[in-house]
Amino acid sequence: MPVQIMSKEQKQSFGSYAGLPSDEQLVKYFHLDDYDKSIIKTLRNDSTKIGFAVQLGTVRFLGTFLSDLTNVPNEVIEYMAEQLSIESRMFSYYTRIPTIKQHALMIQELYSYRQFHDQAVLDYLEQWIYEGAWYSTEQTTLLADRFLNKCINEKIILPGLTTFERFISRIIDAVTKDIEQAIVNIPSKKEIERINQLTLFFMEGKTSLFTVKLDALREPLKEPSYYEIKRGFQRIKEFASFSVDFWDFSQIPKGKIKLYAEYTAKAKSQSIQRMPESRRLAYLVSFIAEYRSVAMDELLLALEKYFTSIINLAKKKEQQERLRSLKDLDNAAAMLSHIVEDLIDEQTPPEKLLDYVLELREKQEIVAAVSKVKRIVSSDKEPVAIKELLNSFSKFKRLLPDILAHIPFLVSDKDSPVAYIWSFLRDKGDLFLRYQDFEKIQDYLPTKWHNFIDKNQAYANKGIIIAAMELFIKGIKTHTVYVPYSHRYNDPLQNLIPKNVWNEQRKSFVNQLGLAEDGAIAVEDFKISLEMSYRETLKNWNNSNMARIEEKNGQTELIISPLKRQSLSKPRLIEEIHRNLPIVDLPEILLEVNQRLRLTECFSHLNENRSRMKELDISILAVLLAEACNIGLSPVAKKSTESLKNDRLSYVNQNYIRLDTLTAANNKVVDAYQKLALPYIWGTGDMASADGIRFTTPKKSLHSGRNPKYFGRGKGITYYNFLSDSYVGFHGMVISGTIRDSVYLLEGLLNQTSTLTPSQIMTDTAGYSDLVFGLFGILGFQFSPRIAKANETKIWRIDKNANYKILNEHSKNTINTTIIEQEWDDILRIAGSLKSGTVQASYLIRALQHQGNPTPLGRALIEVGKIFKTKHQLRYLSDEEYARNILEQLNKGESRHSLYRKICYGKNGRIYQSYFDGMENQLNALGLVANIIIYWNTLYMEKAIEQLQEANSENQIQEEVLQFSSPLVSEHINFMGKYSFKYNEQLNEGEFRPLGQ
Repeated sequence: MPVQIMSKEQKQSFGSYAGLPSDEQLVKYFHLDDYDKSIIKTLRNDSTKIGFAVQLGTVRFLGTFLSDLTNVPNEVIEYMAEQLSIESRMFSYYTRIPTIKQHALMIQELYSYRQFHDQAVLDYLEQWIYEGAWYSTEQTTLLADRFLNKCINEKIILPGLTTFERFISRIIDAVTKDIEQAIVNIPSKKEIERINQLTLFFMEGKTSLFTVKLDALREPLKEPSYYEIKRGFQRIKEFASFSVDFWDFSQIPKGKIKLYAEYTAKAKSQSIQRMPESRRLAYLVSFIAEYRSVAMDELLLALEKYFTSIINLAKKKEQQERLRSLKDLDNAAAMLSHIVEDLIDEQTPPEKLLDYVLELREKQEIVAAVSKVKRIVSSDKEPVAIKELLNSFSKFKRLLPDILAHIPFLVSDKDSPVAYIWSFLRDKGDLFLRYQDFEKIQDYLPTKWHNFIDKNQAYANKGIIIAAMELFIKGIKTHTVYVPYSHRYNDPLQNLIPKNVWNEQRKSFVNQLGLAEDGAIAVEDFKISLEMSYRETLKNWNNSNMARIEEKNGQTELIISPLKRQSLSKPRLIEEIHRNLPIVDLPEILLEVNQRLRLTECFSHLNENRSRMKELDISILAVLLAEACNIGLSPVAKKSTESLKNDRLSYVNQNYIRLDTLTAANNKVVDAYQKLALPYIWGTGDMASADGIRFTTPKKSLHSGRNPKYFGRGKGITYYNFLSDSYVGFHGMVISGTIRDSVYLLEGLLNQTSTLTPSQIMTDTAGYSDLVFGLFGILGFQFSPRIAKANETKIWRIDKNANYKILNEHSKNTINTTIIEQEWDDILRIAGSLKSGTVQASYLIRALQHQGNPTPLGRALIEVGKIFKTKHQLRYLSDEEYARNILEQLNKGESRHSLYRKICYGKNGRIYQSYFDGMENQLNALGLVANIIIYWNTLYMEKAIEQLQEANSENQIQEEVLQFSSPLVSEHINFMGKYSFKYNEQLNEGEFRPLGQ
């Protein structure tokens, strides 16, 4: 299949006026300067003058001369005529072909235009495209667009469309072959022979089923079970059989490796088998290099969840046993306390004490009571959990050899217990551990295991192995244990900008961040800024209803007044606007927005081939609706329609619906939305919020987690999404379970690729931590979480002697500026690394938090965070408008989540995906469809406002009234039942539906 070079839209606009130039384009390309006018002045009459000017502007704008000048828009002619003080009608007399050709040659000579076919030009352009295609992973349509602009900007006359496309295609083909051959040359010949066998069929186990070894390597782990973990180890062994650590990819762009690997992971085996040998091998080599880390991540995640469930179950049984034994403890303790009280009251001689006690109670009762008390009281040293874990010893033991052999993990602190014990186990190998071994490592064992093994020497082997496994699992969960070639569990501090590179780029990054280079100056800047915040708060305190200080029991208490939603009635005008929205089915909205924005052009095939399928756009829209509505493909499939056949939809879903294509389409919606007028009444785009919507996942999955509050007894996932203050969503990410949102907040903001650049981010209290405050602050973002309770408010100071009057009693906590100064250079390096994308924020935050015992760098960032947190809290306490903006933005997020629920109505809103890619694709499809609805609603709301304004031209509709409107309304949309995918031809030219129908 040929590679798609240019889209239908690009072809239509190539070398021709596809529409009217914008005002900016008129100024940029059609403005005549003094030099232009001096040349035009030499021409004989007005028709030749304006004709020459139009040709000059046209070649500047289009990169070529038009063969038919009647296609020049009137707006261009009038713009030129106005500059020359000539009547625009004179252009109609500019028809003499020799004169037109002569003027074209004059322009080429006078303005140094070059011909595309000149050999020097061809060599130059070929090198430019070659380098662009080599290093970039962008779609070829984007590369073609950049190449077109380069030709225009460098005054190179464009050839015909076919020649232009073939030129690009030829070079891209050459680049592709060169990259593929370079990748194939990296492994040894013996490894290439083995790699070539990955796509051959072999008999699986003792069954009569034939499979492809590649399929076994790329099939993700489904759940954290023993058999899936064993399969995970088998995958790791297969990957480890190749010398990936010695493969030198330094000359190959990382993006290309990821692209080839992703295709290999998702394409059907038959597609890979049918590839030319060089391409097939290049794709397989890339897959091995990239997915070794993916396989390790999945294995470690499965091990983490598998052992965590065993440990948690043991702890749960211990808690149940403690609760059950409380009654026994009460009875036994009550009886023994009565005996002791009687002994104290009676003056019994010591030699008769025993006889007296036996008169009070039977000996057997007393012995039983003492035994019960001893058993329960000693449970701290011999917890019930230990006995439960010992009963599960085989589950630990059977995976130990594989962990020792195939997980080469490192530990941040080489003297830590986990490092010492696992080093000891590696030296011992698979040998039985005895009490003598325990004595060598007892100081490194957790206290509960140390005490237990010391008393129960026969359990030394079991106790040491289980204790070691507990330490290992805790280490990978808290990022104190690292695996070198893992993405998720590697050491994020190793991914910071290298120090030698940082020293070269430091000044540039510091200037971008607007921070001081020197730590002492930075602290002084923080001190001045914090002082100003205190002064502003004290100035506004008496006029604010947000907080007050009350005296209780001789102490002052800071009271925060809860903000309530303003129960303002919606103006009748807004209700009328909403009523005027056309009544439509959801497929009609998708079809109409695609007619306007050509969203389906954002969905490219996995291997960038041009599809020969007709009506591919219909198939893509049907799949998007099926995914977003959570109904599966069957309800939208139609046997009688080629573009809607089930097999066709399944193929499109597998090859076109991906995170990158969904993101590209969503960004296109965001761009179009920002060009409308109404969104700027709702918000400027400077503010945004992030919040999670929860979905239960009934199917077993490695990537779902427990949370009884949201999922009951089941498991689920969180779709953490980002919303602009103008209601449009600009990013979304899937999180396992309900892990603390703040870990992902900054990562999502930095990774989003839309044109929106919010500077203030709102969250609910779940997105809160001092470390996150610090990272947000140094990166130039205003982090503004909602403050719900007074006990969540803790304000800090730098100046110990400053007088903050009414706030003195509540600002006694002092920030440690010394550690900020000491760690300042590394703080800047972290900020630069996050900005440049060399490190993932979520992994970095976990590493800095270091199991609740932050590293020195983590502590320094926490101190910085306290400064920014205090500034936020002081403003929140004294500025009701600031606080209310946060509440209103969070309310917008809740309203958007309500729209999500309406769209995702199928299967009771439960996500039946097992693999992470499936979850990610489905929920981002949901986010895209929600944005399409918001864009469509806004379009028709503007039309309804325009109609109402025309009907009542005397009364201007005020922006204050329009602020009560919302694009999240959905009463006019039918989400269920009707799935017809046929374009309305009356809307092809950007026309609108009749309102209110």
